[in-house]
Amino acid sequence: RDAGAEVSIHYLGEKTIKPCIGCYSCEKTKECVIKDDDMRDIYLDMDSADAYVFASPVYFNQVSGQFKTFLDRLFPYYWDKPLKGRKAVFTMVYEDSNEDLYDHIIEWFTSMVKVCHGIEFTETLKVHGTGKNPVVGTPELIAKAKEIGRKLV
Repeated sequence: RDAGAEVSIHYLGEKTIKPCIGCYSCEKTKECVIKDDDMRDIYLDMDSADAYVFASPVYFNQVSGQFKTFLDRLFPYYWDKPLKGRKAVFTMVYEDSNEDLYDHIIEWFTSMVKVCHGIEFTETLKVHGTGKNPVVGTPELIAKAKEIGRKLV
């Protein structure tokens, strides 16, 4: 916002997102058959956005269940790659102080989204050690996140 971008935020934990049913209807229609959940609003924002910031906490060595369900519901975008060439940042938050502990998540997520949707990742942000150093008390981390956001704009 500080750089002039219009921002929409979707807190997945506050949304009702039904799981993909694997029906492949979206291959023909380019739309998900599930119409009665909050993905409708997310699809609208994704369609109109120039860039994305994806973020998830790490739960049990992987992105959260809500985040994975959201990713599965991006399947309608797979077929014609309408998001191809858009830019993105991935942020993950975890309690462990080992900064590189979950690099496999970054590799999995960024490569999957690039291959499946053509989205290019400009940066990733690992917010680690939050058990001992909450983000609120880490001004250098907040400054780094803001700089990454400005570069994305």
